[in-house]
Amino acid sequence: MAEPLRILSMGWGVQTWTLASMIALGEMEPVDFMVFADTDHETEGTYAFSQQWTPWLRERGCEVVTVGGGRTDVVNYEGSSNSVMIPAFTVSPKGKLGQVRRQCTGDWKIAPIRRFSSQQLEERGQKKSPGAVVSIMGISWDESMRMRDSDVAYIVNDYPLIDRRMTRADCKIWLDAHDLPEPPKSACTFCPYHSKSAWQEMKRQGGQDWKEAVAVDANIRDRRGEHGQLFVHSARLPLEEAVAIPEDVGAMQLTLDDACEGGFCFV
Repeated sequence: MAEPLRILSMGWGVQTWTLASMIALGEMEPVDFMVFADTDHETEGTYAFSQQWTPWLRERGCEVVTVGGGRTDVVNYEGSSNSVMIPAFTVSPKGKLGQVRRQCTGDWKIAPIRRFSSQQLEERGQKKSPGAVVSIMGISWDESMRMRDSDVAYIVNDYPLIDRRMTRADCKIWLDAHDLPEPPKSACTFCPYHSKSAWQEMKRQGGQDWKEAVAVDANIRDRRGEHGQLFVHSARLPLEEAVAIPEDVGAMQLTLDDACEGGFCFV
């Protein structure tokens, strides 16, 4: 029986960078590929970190591959209605609050890696038999509630950090002990799950990441027409208004702090 294809789902965040480094340094079982599913919307920091450290991994025998999601528009114009791919926050004309179902992870992350896996199995002459692919996931012990069994039989999800009971903090300690840098958090610039501090830092820097987030927020606003509005921020205000920093003139910091301290943003 052929050995399973081992693939690290590479997100370039703290946990997957730790896993990749452990593999590169021989502290963890090797993989066939480290696959980065590029959404086209990662932050400038993530792209810079990837560019700097991919050669380091390759020098140590790791095969790092970037795959694309194909169609990575935030608004999917196919079909009879405009579908927003991200879990945007909603407010109806009557003031009812809600959130759009998340489609971005499946379309932009999971699907491209599965296409790559299928292609590799085909090139090896292997069938999609149960357990043909081991998908190594960078989920740490403190995030164990995110563990999931694969919804297809030929893929088995593996969680090495959870097996070792390593938290995100433990990953940072491990990186520091091996003189390796901590990467920036991996996420799309406009992700509705950004923390308050992440939004504030992005606005403070005011670079291309912030410009894209503001543009996406404005673009999705009226995609539901008469059924309500969409926002990337949990305050359900235009992003420029929702994110308050000391540099703003007349920033309504207290109002937004109250909303976040109440757990309203769910992050």
